[in-house]
Amino acid sequence: MITAEDKFVFDLQGYIIIKNVLTSEEIAEINEACDRIFPRDYSDVENVKETGGVRRTGQVSKWSPACQQLIDHPNVIPYLKDLIGPTFRLDHDYCIFMGQGGEPKGMLHGGPETANGCQFYKHHNGTIRNGLSVLTFFFADAGPGDGGFVCVPGSHKSNFLSDFPIDVQTFKRFEPYVIQPVVEAGDALLFTEALVHGTLPWQAEHERRTFLYKYSPGHISFSQTYYHPDDYFELTEQQKRILSPPAAGGRPASLDATESVSDNKNVLGE
Repeated sequence: MITAEDKFVFDLQGYIIIKNVLTSEEIAEINEACDRIFPRDYSDVENVKETGGVRRTGQVSKWSPACQQLIDHPNVIPYLKDLIGPTFRLDHDYCIFMGQGGEPKGMLHGGPETANGCQFYKHHNGTIRNGLSVLTFFFADAGPGDGGFVCVPGSHKSNFLSDFPIDVQTFKRFEPYVIQPVVEAGDALLFTEALVHGTLPWQAEHERRTFLYKYSPGHISFSQTYYHPDDYFELTEQQKRILSPPAAGGRPASLDATESVSDNKNVLGE
């Protein structure tokens, strides 16, 4: 269950690490699916040069039953319900794999009230609500200095985003307010897209393996496409609700088919 301290940490930082979400058996099963469906090959020098040693592809949730189970894994759904809202939906998903020296393209990005209103962090009368949010599952350790996910804790509430130095955003200058959270295989990290975040080059000898499942409130869609139930392994009714297209009026609660949200209910006051 999500605790009062969890809410304090998320409100403070804009992200929270959820420890030991996956068992060693679940990690092994998903890594096997990765090897089988999206095999790694960093021996092709030209390909590595072209991709920067970074591999990514979408819709990993349909790779195997174990990947599908991540949609509503029981160890994370309390966080999704309490931090996004009872009608949360899966908007899109993909993986990021990185070999040693892999250099992702891009810069620190995100921030509050950006991306056409999809990225936001709100608090009202003890209730937290987020827009598009990312649940990152780790299938390999990311130790100190390994690289990968970095962020600016607290930036989801920044009032001075326009003053964020461009040389820090582009990793030309490093400041202590940009941090790399340390995680272990089996952990998950939930962050709001209102948080300034990015990806550093990967320094560890082992491959970085992450799945990113991006959720939004039930009335919002960031992606231009929706999920198709026929692509999956006998979805549960709960998973069907979580994968369903966005809707505002009368959308059923994701975790209880008998519960719905009225058209005129305050989104911050469920």
